[in-house]
Amino acid sequence: MTLTILIIIFALALVLCVVETFLIPGFGVCGVLSALCALIGVGATFGMYGLAAGAIATAVVLLVGGLLLYWVMHSKRIERLSLHATIDSSVATEAQSTVKVGDKGTALTRLALVGMARLGEVEVEVRSASGFIDEGTPIVVTKINNSEIYVGLNIDH
Repeated sequence: MTLTILIIIFALALVLCVVETFLIPGFGVCGVLSALCALIGVGATFGMYGLAAGAIATAVVLLVGGLLLYWVMHSKRIERLSLHATIDSSVATEAQSTVKVGDKGTALTRLALVGMARLGEVEVEVRSASGFIDEGTPIVVTKINNSEIYVGLNIDH
């Protein structure tokens, strides 16, 4: 293997890395081939030119890789690929949205921590805040966390 072939291998590694970074984002075929070319080039340099040249080749590959990584992380490309939207929706159904703390109702199914309940005019999935609750037991909403409705026994019933 001549010096020209080694330079071609290192150049191919760099080109494949740039293609992987800017044209085909993700760690795919080009990224693997780029790493493989760099490893083959460094290994061949160690084998053909000795320890000093191999160490220099390793340092150059690491330096160029580090500079490329720095450039990518500070480029506009990453900014364009990044997600900037905020999620302002909820997984709560319309029926769940009408339920308030203090609403009273009845367990429609056995609440083995989670089950169905009728609260006012709506049927919703609820979580038991105080262990198992049998079907038909009067309940009251004790807490609402995001879309999860927690209920306990309604002792006022």
